[in-house]
Amino acid sequence: MKLIKNYSDFLKIIESEIVVVIAKTKTCSVCKPLTTKLEIFMEEYKDIPVYQLYLEDVEMFQGQHLVFTVPTILIFNQQKEILRESRFIDFDKIKRLFDLYLS
Repeated sequence: MKLIKNYSDFLKIIESEIVVVIAKTKTCSVCKPLTTKLEIFMEEYKDIPVYQLYLEDVEMFQGQHLVFTVPTILIFNQQKEILRESRFIDFDKIKRLFDLYLS
């Protein structure tokens, strides 16, 4: 899982087909195990890039994408947000979305 360090890098990253971004903070106790769960889940979808970013490091992201709670998983397709899951992540919903886009 690659780390996004600034907002301009984020804008370049989401130009591709489908991208997963997990937004978190450095003090979030739920974020670390959820990130591990996301990594394991994404092993089935190796062609989809996964990125993480810390809201403390990329402050502009929080305001531009209205992230009010962490962890938040955002899925983009060609710069458009197509799914957002916060705090209680429904991995089945993400799986259905991927199956739809990749079929």
